[in-house]
Amino acid sequence: MKKNNYSLFIETNKAYSCCKTFSLLSSFVVWITLAILMLFPLFGFGLAFFAMCFLCVGFKKNILDCLQNKPTKIEYVFNYYKNCVSAFCLKVSSIVITMLWSLLLIVPGIIVGLNFSFISYIFSENTDIGTIECLNRSKNMVYGYRSEIFLIYLIEFLFICLISLFFSSLIIMLNYLVVMPVWSNIVIILGLTIFVFLVFVFPYFELMLANVYLKAKKEQEKNVKKSNKTVSKH
Repeated sequence: MKKNNYSLFIETNKAYSCCKTFSLLSSFVVWITLAILMLFPLFGFGLAFFAMCFLCVGFKKNILDCLQNKPTKIEYVFNYYKNCVSAFCLKVSSIVITMLWSLLLIVPGIIVGLNFSFISYIFSENTDIGTIECLNRSKNMVYGYRSEIFLIYLIEFLFICLISLFFSSLIIMLNYLVVMPVWSNIVIILGLTIFVFLVFVFPYFELMLANVYLKAKKEQEKNVKKSNKTVSKH
């Protein structure tokens, strides 16, 4: 398993060197769009969440195409606006199911959350399938890759902590020169942490997760071919 995890980082570093600029710009476009939508009074956050559902699908499809050397453009992140309702239902369903399992026990909630890690990738390539079918496909594909996916999320969380710690240290040192209110310190730390993570760190881990998805997809296709050969023999 350690060897698999190490090879995952090697593969991602190779992919990042090729798709770095594209993935960073795609991520930047998505998050800037969401930030603009949140400026709308009253319903800004709801509108941003609704848009995030299909923008993230477009972003993940861009990542997949880039990794597979398929032609793609940054503006393709907006391509799934026609499937915005389906993408919204899919995202909300995965969140609600994960939360319900988490209310019972933490560990089952984490496992269920991991099971839904591929839903956006699957939907980006199969927009005609329903929500339940997409959730089930993700669950089947994730099986055997949960440890790798969990490792990705764990390291991602640690990066958030490190970034936050770095900016907290800077603000503390700055307060020795200029004393600022506590609320402004919190806002600055959160703002800088979120910005650096979403624009620079998030695309790297999305490439890593996309690599795992492509591996799982290939393995599933091989299994389907084997089963078809077995059936044809009989």
